Amino acid sequence: MTSASDKATKSLSPRARRKRRERWFMVATVVLILTAWLYGYFTSGTAVAPLVKEVLPAAENVEQRGSLFVGQDAAGEVIGYAAVGEAPGYGGPLEVLVGVNAQGDVVGIHFLSQRESPGFFRLLERSDLLAQVSQARVQDPLQVGQDLDAVSGATISAQGVAGAVRSAAAEIAEQGLQEPRPAVQQAVDVGAPELVLLLLFASGYVGHRWRNGVWKRRVRWATLLTGMIVLGFLYTAPLTITMIISLLSGYWPDWHNNLYWYLLLGGIIFVTTVDAKNPYCHWFCPFGALQECLATVSGAKFYRPRQYAELLTWLQRGLALVAIVLGLALRRPGVAGYEPFATLFDLQGGLFSWALLVVILLASLALYRPFCNYLCPLDAVIDFIAAARRWGKETVTQWRASVTNG
Repeated sequence: MTSASDKATKSLSPRARRKRRERWFMVATVVLILTAWLYGYFTSGTAVAPLVKEVLPAAENVEQRGSLFVGQDAAGEVIGYAAVGEAPGYGGPLEVLVGVNAQGDVVGIHFLSQRESPGFFRLLERSDLLAQVSQARVQDPLQVGQDLDAVSGATISAQGVAGAVRSAAAEIAEQGLQEPRPAVQQAVDVGAPELVLLLLFASGYVGHRWRNGVWKRRVRWATLLTGMIVLGFLYTAPLTITMIISLLSGYWPDWHNNLYWYLLLGGIIFVTTVDAKNPYCHWFCPFGALQECLATVSGAKFYRPRQYAELLTWLQRGLALVAIVLGLALRRPGVAGYEPFATLFDLQGGLFSWALLVVILLASLALYRPFCNYLCPLDAVIDFIAAARRWGKETVTQWRASVTNG
C-alpha cells in the first residue's frame, strides 16, 4: 500500500526531488559534523604529569600547583617549573610542555600533541627553530622574525611552536619565577600575499560582471596566472580542506600573523553568500590554474557523462564530508587532507601524494580540470555555502509571502 508521503514524493518534478535530496544531505551533514566535533572534543587530551621529567630531567619529585608543575630535587629545593602552552598551527593547535630552570632558562620541550601534516613537521624538525627555542630565556620575545628564524614552507607551523612555547614561558615567569610576563608586540603582518589576494578578489569580482567576452577571458587568465605563480609557487598559500577543518575545530590562528587566511576565507564566504558565485576556484585557485594551463596546451575538454553526473557530484561531496568528519573526530585536521597542493608547490609529500599528483597532471592533458571537477573537497564546501544561501533565501521569501497573505 502506497502512503500519502510516497505519493507526494512521486508527484514531485525531478528538480524538486534533487532539491529535497540535497537538503536532506545538508541536514545530515550538519548532524555528522556536530557529532564528530563533540566526539573529538571529549576524547582529546594527554596526561601531562608523567611527562614533566622529560622537560625537567634533574627533578626528583614533581608537584602540581594549579596549572604549573614544580620540579624539586631530593632535598625538596625547587629546581625548575613546567607548564603547558598552546597555540594554533597550520593543522590545529600545538600543545607543548615546556621546562624552565630556577634561573629562567628553557631546559626542555616536549610536544604533547601536534596536528601538522608530516611534511610540515619534518620541516620544523630539520630547522634550527627548536634548538633556538631550547636556548631561550622566559623573558625573550620568542617571536618568529625577531629572535627566532622563520621556517621556509612551514611559516604557520613555526609561529604555532613559538606561540605555544611563549605562552608556557610567560605562565612560568609570572606564577613560578614571580617575574612580569614578557612584553609581546602584536604587529599586524601585512605584505605582498595579502595585497595580491585583495587585488585578485577585486579583479575577479569586476571581471565576472564584464559583458565583453574577450576582456572577461583576458582578466580571468590574468587572475589565474597570478594566483598560480604568486599564491602557489611563490608563497605556497592555496586554500586546503585542512584549513577548513582546523577552523571548524575552533583552532583559529592569530590574525596578526595570519591575516591572509582570514581575508581568503572571509572573501570566499562573503562573495559566495552575497553573490552566489565562487570567486576562488574559477578565478585564481593555483592548482586549478595549472590544470587549466595543461588543458589549454593539449586542447582537453570538459567531460562529465550525463548518466553519471549526479553520481560524480555526490562522490565529490562524500569525499569532502568524510575528510571533515575524520579531521574533527580525530582532532587532526591534517590527517584528512588529500589535496596534493604541498607536493606540487613545495615539493613536500609522501608516496600517495606524489602518485596522485602525477595522475592528476597526466589526466589534465585529457580532461579539463579533473581534480576540480571530480575530487576537490573545497568545491563541495563552497557548493554547500551556496546551497545554504539558496535555502535561506527561499525560506525568507516564503515567510514574507505568508506574512503578506496572512
